[in-house]
Amino acid sequence: MDISFFHFAALFFVLLAIYNLYSAHKYQNSYLPAIMGAMMAISFFLFLITKIVGAIAFFLTMLFALVNFKKIRNINENKMKRYLSDSGNNEPIKVADLFTGWKLLHRLNKKYGPRKASFINSSIIWIFCILIAFMYTYLWPDIFTNIWYLIFIMTIIVAGFYRQNKRLLEKLENANPAEK
Repeated sequence: MDISFFHFAALFFVLLAIYNLYSAHKYQNSYLPAIMGAMMAISFFLFLITKIVGAIAFFLTMLFALVNFKKIRNINENKMKRYLSDSGNNEPIKVADLFTGWKLLHRLNKKYGPRKASFINSSIIWIFCILIAFMYTYLWPDIFTNIWYLIFIMTIIVAGFYRQNKRLLEKLENANPAEK
């Protein structure tokens, strides 16, 4: 069986859905992020079977994400508020905190403000994604032949994360002006 980009994408979204399911269960949050991850995984699995059915499933998943955008934004805001109330500023930052959680973003926000904090956090994630993409092209050159297209997509996604995190931090900062 040939391994393709769709195999990697489906596996990534399955793992993301499992993580979000665990997080939702642990913190009594919404299961919407887990549902989104599962829908993306199903879309990529369907791409493996039939391209047209996968494209339709992907379109429906994006439509579902757009319809639930405000709910997803509120979930992220609640996660950040919960972290801010639970946070111990003297806890050391772990490697996992560079890619998950709010600890690094919160600390950067306190030090540099929302714009720089979001930029630094997004840059770390972008560099990590680019390194993984180049590693994949080295390991499986026949699968990841169009690396520049993949880098472009990752850049757009990370730019969206930057914008979302900046707005969230600004909103939380304006709601709590004494917290800086």
